[in-house]
Amino acid sequence: MMDRSRFRAEADAYIDAHPDQRWEWREHPSGLGYMAREVEHIRREQLTAPETLTCKQYVCYSATFQVPTFYFTLHDASGSPLAVTDLVGTTLFSRNAFEGTQQTSFAVSQPDSAFPLLSQGDHPTLGTPCWYFHPCQTAAAVDEIMKALGHGEQGLGLWVEKWFVVLGSVVNT
Repeated sequence: MMDRSRFRAEADAYIDAHPDQRWEWREHPSGLGYMAREVEHIRREQLTAPETLTCKQYVCYSATFQVPTFYFTLHDASGSPLAVTDLVGTTLFSRNAFEGTQQTSFAVSQPDSAFPLLSQGDHPTLGTPCWYFHPCQTAAAVDEIMKALGHGEQGLGLWVEKWFVVLGSVVNT
């Protein structure tokens, strides 16, 4: 877990170390800055020519869970947001990322889980509707990787880098 200033330092270190990922820091007057980038994806199953989808991705600080949280929007060529049934079938996600999950119009959940894996909510800084991965188990997953690698809390940028490893098990980062 980290505080907001550590998140900013970790984000800056990650952005500097991975310029090919095209992440940038967007400052906000209230001090609630975040990482952002725009990438393209396609639907996996298409009968016609692949349609380019625009994905706006954000990494924001969760004050509640004290970890980074992945927010995103995914729109078709006309600018319309994709429904959950459509977005889980895009190249944004690993092919089997949602196997065994239950879907509603506003969330994707693992059976018997207290929190949805993927749900809708407002971007914490912009206030715009987004999809996001619930961060409740993030700290434990990343800390386990850090301890296994012998890093503990050290190494600026390593925590966010390992967070992207965890995220990469579901999202094609």
